Amino acid sequence: MHPTDEVLAAIALGDKVSHSDIEHVGGCPNCSATVAELTDLKARVAATADVQLTDPPELVWAAIAAEVDDHRHEDLPPATASTSSDAPVQNPAPVSERHWSRRAWLFGAAAAGVAIGVAGSQLVPRLTQSQPTLLAQTTLDTLDTKKPGGEATLINSAGTLELTLRVTPLDAGAGYLEVWLINTDLARMVSIGVLPGGAPEMVFPVTATLFDQGYRIVDISREQFDSKPQHSGDSVLRGTLA
Repeated sequence: MHPTDEVLAAIALGDKVSHSDIEHVGGCPNCSATVAELTDLKARVAATADVQLTDPPELVWAAIAAEVDDHRHEDLPPATASTSSDAPVQNPAPVSERHWSRRAWLFGAAAAGVAIGVAGSQLVPRLTQSQPTLLAQTTLDTLDTKKPGGEATLINSAGTLELTLRVTPLDAGAGYLEVWLINTDLARMVSIGVLPGGAPEMVFPVTATLFDQGYRIVDISREQFDSKPQHSGDSVLRGTLA
């Protein structure tokens, strides 16, 4: 006869148990494996003794409750067509096989509490992190005919500003397409990257400093392979973020 879960937990905890139980565990692969798992769990709990735990928000507890409820319903025996009160009650398994004893349960609960605390301190910020925020957007038009050719959006994603361009296929001619941010004073500009020819969408990281200093005019220009870093003056599309 196997020792109870309580006895196995006591062995893992280092508590005093009978010599016969210890001998049984030493010769029983299943019980020995269980004690090894509990001992490893004990070590993990001890290793997290200095971890500062944080209380997860209600949404975390709600998710845990839903998961537990799902498993509880999975464990219920299937309903039968018979509803007679004379039908014998079937017990699917002895209680000792379906549940840990109180002490073994407390052992697991203590470890689970630490695990939830550690996971909560790491995952809660990610669970509660705000979604990307739209800061500004604009339609990109041609300079001569003001024909719309695309759009630009500036979003804040986890503290990083990203400028996304969505345009109709553009012809770079014999050169390439370059993306610029021009200051609203029309006296300063900075290149933020190259738009591959034919690319319908591209994301460019930008700094909040540029946006705050007035670099809000998005410009796509045709450039030649002439080793000149200045804007060519041949703008294909332009729009002001607002």
